[in-house]
Amino acid sequence: MFHDGEITYHDQDGYLHKAAKRSDAGNEHVNQARRYAKWHVYREQGYNTVPPAENPDRILAALIAIARLPEDSFNDYFSDLQAQIESHYDGSEVELPFPDADPDDVLVYRKDVYVQPDPTEFEPPVLDQYLGHFEGESDSPVMPSKETLDSTEFDVLNFGIEAVSDMHYLHMDGPGSEQTKRSTDPLDRKPDATIELVPFDPAEIDSFHHYVVSHLAYQIRDCFLLMGVTPPVAFRKQGWGKYRAFHRQKFRPQYENYWDATADIQSWEPK
Repeated sequence: MFHDGEITYHDQDGYLHKAAKRSDAGNEHVNQARRYAKWHVYREQGYNTVPPAENPDRILAALIAIARLPEDSFNDYFSDLQAQIESHYDGSEVELPFPDADPDDVLVYRKDVYVQPDPTEFEPPVLDQYLGHFEGESDSPVMPSKETLDSTEFDVLNFGIEAVSDMHYLHMDGPGSEQTKRSTDPLDRKPDATIELVPFDPAEIDSFHHYVVSHLAYQIRDCFLLMGVTPPVAFRKQGWGKYRAFHRQKFRPQYENYWDATADIQSWEPK
């Protein structure tokens, strides 16, 4: 570095400079550092460096807004997603926007969620305020419920749904063969969260509403894991979260199969 602060080059012996020459583990460590740096700058400097749908504060705001929805309002927003998933198991035809797709291929159904007010304008931050209600009370995960979040102590985190997109689709039938189909964006801004579910047997759950809320909690868990950070205790629970996080947990040595509710997890600290 010159005296005026200009960086002419950098050097370190922790990993190879060229990504193509690094191991998968080495590249993932670099990616963890990048994600954590964005989170640090966002939290400490106030810049929107974290992509919205990867920001735990925004995802938690969407979780709270959805958890508080009356059942009829929830159905208005998400009944199409529920029906699409159920079509894989009820014997009806699975409608897909890809002519070469098979219902047994990897399919991800997505819906973008926009909330109001802006979750990044809260002080203390949304996640910190939420966790503050459970600090010291329990060393077990806390899956948010409507009954809990309707308590007056959460009134300051009073988020509402501004818009929900129509369904988006992702299809993959092998390595390098990913297709996506996006619906029209309802607002001219990035969503605060994206629900992304794979087909599952509806008989395995009691409530689709609660499943979607839990899914967003697992996404918050994944955001911290992919930063190389141990998730807060409230979110250390297994289940399906982010689709890209599933890939990393399955194929990168830093992670265990946190996406799998039946896996025997040894540690919540990514390597």
